[in-house]
Amino acid sequence: MQIRLWLICLLALAAIGAASLGPASASLPMPKIYVGCVLDGAFRNADGYVIKIRTQSGKPINLVPLQNKKLRITGNLLPGDVFFLTAPPVIVGPC
Repeated sequence: MQIRLWLICLLALAAIGAASLGPASASLPMPKIYVGCVLDGAFRNADGYVIKIRTQSGKPINLVPLQNKKLRITGNLLPGDVFFLTAPPVIVGPC
């Protein structure tokens, strides 16, 4: 009986501690500037990773008209490589 009560108290303290931590810093938006190319309708940064570009309202951007263009994009990166623009994309040349 005492072990069960001790375990319940321990679990309650752990839950209170976890709730007070707040969001993990990895889930916060990170300001970024990327230069990369639009290939196959997707933006790929210089390392080749596909970055899903969205407007501030969350709508995906149609990149097909920018096929084979090198872009500089400015915005906030979120988990899942989702990128919210804070400025219009700038064409900096061909890919």
